[in-house]
Amino acid sequence: MNRISRGQALDASWLAESIARAGLPFPVILRPPASHGGKGVVLAHTRADIERSELTQADTVYATAFCDYRSADGYFRKYRMIFVDRKPYPYHLAISDHWLVHYVTADMLPAPWKLEEERAFLKDPAKALGTDALATLENIAKRLDLDYAGIDFSLMPDGRVLVFESNATMLVHPEPHASPLAYKNTYVDAIVDAFAQLIESRRARH
Repeated sequence: MNRISRGQALDASWLAESIARAGLPFPVILRPPASHGGKGVVLAHTRADIERSELTQADTVYATAFCDYRSADGYFRKYRMIFVDRKPYPYHLAISDHWLVHYVTADMLPAPWKLEEERAFLKDPAKALGTDALATLENIAKRLDLDYAGIDFSLMPDGRVLVFESNATMLVHPEPHASPLAYKNTYVDAIVDAFAQLIESRRARH
């Protein structure tokens, strides 16, 4: 990720030249600072996309090379796992026809096949991801060396793990019991129980 800042409102020409100097070919993901949930994010395929965006009203953007991570079926998948005491636990899988994947906008509920695939991932991450990918995630958990963290990622066609982000503030919440997504609660409970055990083990040391 490259931070591009000018100290004044960016113009399209200057921004495009800065992206080129950073060695980032189009398409490129442009994100305003302090944005969350995809707000204000632009996938620029050309200089014209930059000119049409609202990013030129800011004085800073973050630029990242875009990696086309869609699966063979044409859909984009974003997995989330939670690390508790350096061990990964599956939390959810969102499948979307748009590159910017968020669970709430992925239209999971109207597509039973998506829910079944998520169920399979939650039940057996090693089978869903492959043992090499799971080993990579376990290594990431150890390298982070945090009591609690999470990671959003996808799988490339060759099986490599593509990391979107990893931090100590990943959200975990149960689903209403009457919800079609209530099957996730078993795995939410596993995360909560693991964290409770972690706290208890830390308490026992003192």
